[in-house]
Amino acid sequence: MSNIEDLPVGTQVADGSVEARRIPDLEELPLFFPHLESGPGGGSGQVVALEDPSTGAPFARVALAGAEDVSRAVAAAATTASLWRSTPYSERARHLRRLAGLIYEQSDVIARLIAREQGKPRLEALTLEVLPALDHLTFLIDHAEQYNLGTEAEPRHPLYAHKHGHYLYDPLGVIALITPAPLPFALPLIEVSAALVMGNAVVLKPSERTPLCSLRIGELCLEAGLPPGLVTVIPAGPEEAIRLASHPKVDKVFFSGTVEAGQHVMATAGCIPRPVVLRLGGNHPSVVADDADIARAARGIVWGAIANCGQNCGAVERVYAEESIASRLLEHVLAEVDELAVGSPLAEQTDVGPLSSEAQRNVVHTQVLEATYRGGRLLRGGVVPEGPGNFYPPTVILGPPQDCALIREETLGPVIPLIVVENLERAILMANDSEHALTASGWTGSEAKAQRMMVGLQAGVVTINDVLYSFDEPAATWSGFHKSGLGQSHGAPGLREMCRQRFVSFDAKAAEGPLFAFPYDEATADMSRDVVRYLHAPKKGQRLRALFRLLRSRRFRARHPERMLTPRRRR
Repeated sequence: MSNIEDLPVGTQVADGSVEARRIPDLEELPLFFPHLESGPGGGSGQVVALEDPSTGAPFARVALAGAEDVSRAVAAAATTASLWRSTPYSERARHLRRLAGLIYEQSDVIARLIAREQGKPRLEALTLEVLPALDHLTFLIDHAEQYNLGTEAEPRHPLYAHKHGHYLYDPLGVIALITPAPLPFALPLIEVSAALVMGNAVVLKPSERTPLCSLRIGELCLEAGLPPGLVTVIPAGPEEAIRLASHPKVDKVFFSGTVEAGQHVMATAGCIPRPVVLRLGGNHPSVVADDADIARAARGIVWGAIANCGQNCGAVERVYAEESIASRLLEHVLAEVDELAVGSPLAEQTDVGPLSSEAQRNVVHTQVLEATYRGGRLLRGGVVPEGPGNFYPPTVILGPPQDCALIREETLGPVIPLIVVENLERAILMANDSEHALTASGWTGSEAKAQRMMVGLQAGVVTINDVLYSFDEPAATWSGFHKSGLGQSHGAPGLREMCRQRFVSFDAKAAEGPLFAFPYDEATADMSRDVVRYLHAPKKGQRLRALFRLLRSRRFRARHPERMLTPRRRR
């Protein structure tokens, strides 16, 4: 196994530039405040050791931010945001293009850093993190300008058809971004880029277990020429995350993590009040119809469940198969699982690396034990291996009860529970029996059954005959409901979440004043009654007579510049 010396990262040096160097074991990493002077070790909080998930041994230390650091970071972001919001889109895009170029040039190094810190195999780090980051950057560079320009709001009311209305999408200001360990590079990079392209500044608080990838994002932003303070990364614990979410100069909070932590963040931010976007995980059901391509479905399910050792919020966590094909599907699933190579995430041929922490392995194993104790048949895995690291074998359980924790809760581990059902309708019903509704998938050779599953499966993202790819598709929004979250990310809806929408209008027509303005006299009363009749009388004759009286009314002609009143769209 390669050691940490092979992973070049950067550090802030005295003149403000970023200098590449190699980190020896247990070196103390500075808190990333590119815009501030900080003492040795960076933050005012405690210094913690980062553990290699494949060995359990510490390989670096990082200084966590304290309360003072959070306040300094937000204050600097607020100052920078006031300047960045007026930067032309072309200039913002130029910086993002440079950022994309740097990520492309350093893609292999970044993938190794992700593998070492988080534990996913290098190939997965490249395809499930670096590639989506580049794809989303390209989408933002090519398409975000239209959202910066705003959109026309075509008048529908006949009395106001002469006005020119627009929706403007203004920057919010300071975005607080709190991210989890499973996707330590792609998830924050995509959200940071969306915030920047729409004119915001970002304070990024990564998981305290995986801060190095976010620190690298901060360095890449500086290398791309972005102003110091525009993107600030503060490794910190849960208390500082809440402090960040409640800071009075933060304009919106984007949180990804557990349901419990998300509820706390929302309650805290709601007291301010300020808007929150929550991505709180999922419990992805995958439904296999009797006409599905069984080999394809098995390959997709195993990859969707085991990739990143199951630590994706969109990972397959429940499989419902129709009875007529269940035995064949199970045979193919077991064959796929038996071919998986578990080992060091830095090794070229590794399929499955370790879980990101021992605590998460304990959660997974506890759920597996309960499911088997309550009647599920353990067909593969399910045993904590001896030796160092947080490894857990790919596990297959047949027929666990619907009310066990493995089925009801998010597992985030390499486990495939397979449940046999009588028919497709029963499968959809059981798939929807969950408090989570982020992603779901189905497998079928029929367009009619595909349509039934797309409509019937209640999740923010539903994919038929594929899994996981929608995170890599920039135009596909991610949204969940129930306990899976609030708000949207990615695509056009995700960009709108980074803005404050406003309506503006301009009236260039000559008129004495607003149509219904003072004085309130007999002429105004007659005109108002005729307006109501013209717009809403049930009979056409009544509407025409009212229109004729309006066109003869001096008050109306003086206040309304249009001679003809034809609604563009009548209900």
